[in-house]
Amino acid sequence: GGGGGGGGGGGGGGGGGKSVAAYAGGQLRLLRAALSWPSVREVVYSTCSVHCAENEAVVAAALETAEGWTLRPALPRWHRRGEAGAGLPAQLALACCRFCPREDLTAGFFVACFTRLARSVEE
Repeated sequence: GGGGGGGGGGGGGGGGGKSVAAYAGGQLRLLRAALSWPSVREVVYSTCSVHCAENEAVVAAALETAEGWTLRPALPRWHRRGEAGAGLPAQLALACCRFCPREDLTAGFFVACFTRLARSVEE
């Protein structure tokens, strides 16, 4: 679980009362739109949030509906990886990375790199 000190995500301190769930829904819509473009080969999804609902859960939901996409390791040398659960299997969570406010002296953020699987072109 997330823990205190993280921003509400979506880049809006204060946020006008928006909930984490509302931000996550908007972020998922944007991510799905980015993954839907046929010419796009990679998409980097990043939040200024420590909440699984905006991070791993959004990544898992996007992967459920975006055929032909997987994750590649984001910042492979970084020690703090994503959290399994919230619908995201451990192997895919390891491809994500997190930065925590106290431990990493950041505002807290999350990164996942989506990559389109190569399609076999046999015509």
